[in-house]
Amino acid sequence: MAGNGGQLSVRHWTPKHVGRWLREEGFCDYVDLLCNKHRLDGTSLLTLSEYDLRSPPLELKVLGDIKRLMVSLRKLQKQNADVLEELGLSYDGHSPQNSAGGVDWLCNGESARDCDAVLDTLSGDQYHQYNNGKYKQQPRRLDPEYWKTIISSVYVVFVFGFTSFVMVIVHERVPDMRTYPPLPDIFLDR
Repeated sequence: MAGNGGQLSVRHWTPKHVGRWLREEGFCDYVDLLCNKHRLDGTSLLTLSEYDLRSPPLELKVLGDIKRLMVSLRKLQKQNADVLEELGLSYDGHSPQNSAGGVDWLCNGESARDCDAVLDTLSGDQYHQYNNGKYKQQPRRLDPEYWKTIISSVYVVFVFGFTSFVMVIVHERVPDMRTYPPLPDIFLDR
């Protein structure tokens, strides 16, 4: 059904064709959700992203199923790169991106456009690339958590000193207990 060998092009798949593909790929549990409730056809299946699977209205909860479904979708997208191009989408080997800006794919939790802008400005000294392709900025001077700790410590010392000073002043100004006895406590006396 991949669009070659005289079979029906993915672009012309109905929700029934999508359901058959899902069953063939081992995703029987999601046929009702994707094909019956949300009426995914071939075109919408090709444009489906991991973000779509995780967010409303689909909100798939099983991480393994999400990842396996995305692997199968990427294979299908790769086999049908020409259909994606006809739709105005391109296949980049990982996920299709809409050149018009309609489909946003996530990169480290950000849209691909934002991520591309960040990747263009990366320099080897400031950033470290992990094996999974994510980048982490190297701490320049002091990690923000250390700054928070230092500021909190200064605040605690200041408050402790101020409270001690106020207690000394108040203690010096308390009147003599024999001359001025405390007022009776109406509530506790009863």
